[in-house]
Amino acid sequence: MNIPSGRFGYAKPHSLKRSLFVGLLVSTIVPILLVGISSYYSIYTILDSKTASGINSSLQQVRSNMEMLYRNLNYVSQQMTNRDLNLLFKADTAIDKYILSQNVFAHLNLVAYTNPDIGLFYIANRETKDFLFQNYPVKASGDGEAMPVLTIDKGVTYQAPHRTRSGGQEPVFSISRPTDLLTESKYDIYVESDPEMYDQMLNHSQYGMDAIQVLTDEKGSIVFSQDESLFPLGAVMPGSLEEQRYQVIDNHYYFRAQSAKMGWYVYSIIDKKLYHNEVNRWTAYWLSISAICLLISAVIGWWIWRILVTPFKRLHGEIHQMRGDFDSVSQTSPFAQKTNVVEFDEVMERFQDMRTHIGQLMKELKLNEEEKRYLEVEKLVHQMNPHFLYNTLNTIQWLAKAKGQDEIVRLATVFIRLLRYNLGRDGDLVELRLEMNALNDYVTLQQIRYNYEFTVQIQTLSTVMDAKVPRFLLQPLIENALYHGLADVGGLIQLSVSLEKDGTILVMVKDNGKGMSEEEIRKLLQHDSSARDKVGMGIGLNYVDTMLRVHFGESARLQAYSSSNEGTTMYFRIPFRTGKGEAV
Repeated sequence: MNIPSGRFGYAKPHSLKRSLFVGLLVSTIVPILLVGISSYYSIYTILDSKTASGINSSLQQVRSNMEMLYRNLNYVSQQMTNRDLNLLFKADTAIDKYILSQNVFAHLNLVAYTNPDIGLFYIANRETKDFLFQNYPVKASGDGEAMPVLTIDKGVTYQAPHRTRSGGQEPVFSISRPTDLLTESKYDIYVESDPEMYDQMLNHSQYGMDAIQVLTDEKGSIVFSQDESLFPLGAVMPGSLEEQRYQVIDNHYYFRAQSAKMGWYVYSIIDKKLYHNEVNRWTAYWLSISAICLLISAVIGWWIWRILVTPFKRLHGEIHQMRGDFDSVSQTSPFAQKTNVVEFDEVMERFQDMRTHIGQLMKELKLNEEEKRYLEVEKLVHQMNPHFLYNTLNTIQWLAKAKGQDEIVRLATVFIRLLRYNLGRDGDLVELRLEMNALNDYVTLQQIRYNYEFTVQIQTLSTVMDAKVPRFLLQPLIENALYHGLADVGGLIQLSVSLEKDGTILVMVKDNGKGMSEEEIRKLLQHDSSARDKVGMGIGLNYVDTMLRVHFGESARLQAYSSSNEGTTMYFRIPFRTGKGEAV
């Protein structure tokens, strides 16, 4: 079939095979040609920008990780200063000091357990140099080698990396602070990181090439250097990198990131030769990469052809099988074999499910239509000529009225009204309000007949009276309770109509009779009219069950349960639908 293409006539459709071939060819060869035409300057600019951006990004990550580590160390120091520690410093008696010190020990052990990234920590007396609490032995004395101060913020001193005070050679990060920042305290808290954190923070190779990392205070003075021969402690680093990605000084590239919250700087310094090796290496690899790309493109094209085109053919075969014959859709299709592609297999399985579901819906539709016609015929069989019945009953009503028989007049009036409703033909569904009015007329007739030997209690909600229900739905339920369920004396039938939380209407009819067995209930509900009892209009509970399933589906069918000497309950649930057929 030709596809219209505006004023240029018709566009010829392309096959998937051709489209894949052209797409892969263009997406592979064109970029390679563009890169080949580009000059070395373009390659240098692109790679230089890429390398500089990568280094700056990694440096910013280092800065962020260090800030997070220092915050964590400060948080641990705050956890160490609890109420028991302050009370311990103020305690006078030995027993109080002992109890409080045990509480502090337990608290500090919990702090150490819940913070695996910290190493040594202790609380020391600044005047006596005594260590009160410590999680590891302290090998360095309080007045030992000075620790490099990176910055001081709100009374907390942040030290640059230095050797651990537990006696090892491993570099660590640390902070120190008084136990009480608000008042003068002679006790200090010292917390250092786990030695492994240094390698994670200041790794030489995390930028893709060897780099020297330097930390300075907010004035640019070096407080830590990984190469003190080139960048000695106390020297001042260049400070003109605010608007530049990097700065080239002598034989090194300088990259810098600043901690905006604390003011210190971290530098990454890379040798020129190492920096240009990245560019030169990419330039040397370009030709080999181009050849590899062409080869990979060919392989990918063949692979895509296999994983796409073959399943498409099988799916086309599945679709081709649907020619309107839904009687055999549930049979296994010869094209339903697996394609080993999850998405295609799922689509084909869903397609098979759809075909099966459509076939089942068609069968259910046919079955519902047949049952509906069956019910109409069965109902017509039990109907008499309405005009003849009405005329005869009107004559009876007139004669009774003429002779003053008011009870007979009332009985005939109610019966005529009930008969008109039951024999009505104005649609399949009526408002629940009309159904309840007809039910009240039926109950009145039966109470007159049995001299009011039974009682019917009806509980309804005004909010559901506009719901649409099949005509003649409730009378067979009361009829069944009257003929099969009532006790000999004091019979009670309860009808309740309620609105459930899920929006469905629950209708229940309960009697206080002797109850029925499961076999008796099954016979009342089965389709075989010769096997069930005929009472009243003779249609029985099967009419109710069938009409529910026809109009509302299988989930709305009539159900029952019964217990010996406790009566029988018939119930069903239907959706709350208004006159427009919409669910409320």
